Amino acid sequence: MAKTFQLEIIASDHPFYKGECEMLIFPGIDGEHGILARHEAMVTCINAGELRFLVDGTWNYAAVSAGFVEVASDYVVLLADTVERPEDIDINRANEAKMRAEERLRQKQSIMEYYHTQAALNRAMNRLKVTKRKSQ
Repeated sequence: MAKTFQLEIIASDHPFYKGECEMLIFPGIDGEHGILARHEAMVTCINAGELRFLVDGTWNYAAVSAGFVEVASDYVVLLADTVERPEDIDINRANEAKMRAEERLRQKQSIMEYYHTQAALNRAMNRLKVTKRKSQ
C-alpha cells in the first residue's frame, strides 16, 4: 500500500473532503505543487485552477478558487473560497460566464474592472476544464 497522509479540503461554505490521500496536486501562485506523505512543512497560497488528489489509486478532480494550504508531514489542510466537483458544475452557465467575460474584455475598462473581468474569465475557463475530466 502506498504511503498516505490525512487530507482535509474545506470550501468557505462546506467541507469538501476529509480522509486518506496518496498525492495532492494544487495550483500554487508560482506553479503547480505536488504533495506526498512526509512532505516538508509549509504554508502557501493557491490560485484558481484544477485540484487533483489521489485516493486508493483513483484520481479525483475539482475546480478550486483562491485560498491557502497548510502542509505537515502527515496531514494537509486546504482552505479555498470555492471547491467544485466536475459533476456539480453547470457547463452552460460556465460557457455563458466565459462569453460575458470575453465580451467585457473587448470593452474599455478601468484597471480594476479589467482585473475583475480577468478573474471571472479564469474561473469560467477553470470550471470548463474540470468538467472535461468528467467525460473522460
